[in-house]
Amino acid sequence: MKSILMSAILGVLAITTAFASDGLVKDIVVYKNPECGCCTKWVKYLQDNNYNVTIEHTRDVLAVKKRLGVPEKLAACHTAVIDGYVVEGHITHRDIKRLLLFRPDIKGIAVPGMPVGTPGMESGNTVQPYNVMSFDEQGAVEVFVEH
Repeated sequence: MKSILMSAILGVLAITTAFASDGLVKDIVVYKNPECGCCTKWVKYLQDNNYNVTIEHTRDVLAVKKRLGVPEKLAACHTAVIDGYVVEGHITHRDIKRLLLFRPDIKGIAVPGMPVGTPGMESGNTVQPYNVMSFDEQGAVEVFVEH
């Protein structure tokens, strides 16, 4: 009986998630250095997860981060914008989806640095634990999700 109930609950959750995600924005602009291999891998990862990626090559990614309000301590190698939110670094498509579903009152989310095992930073089965951080207009930083 428990397994039938659990299957029913999981089925409803899957259907609800599928319907909820149908309306999410999939257009994302990625600002990256044209020579950065891990950024290129992250773009491919997004494309493989059905995002419509526009790439803006720039040799001054730091100026983009500053213009978009990314706190210096949260900086990574590339910066993206989706539906008004800033997405900094090697963020999973699930975390972007969570951001767009819940629409918190923040400026964006970031994975500082380049943790091994994040999208674009794969290294076999090695995955470093890391946090996705949120940041707001005033520079307040909090944990958005733990990995």
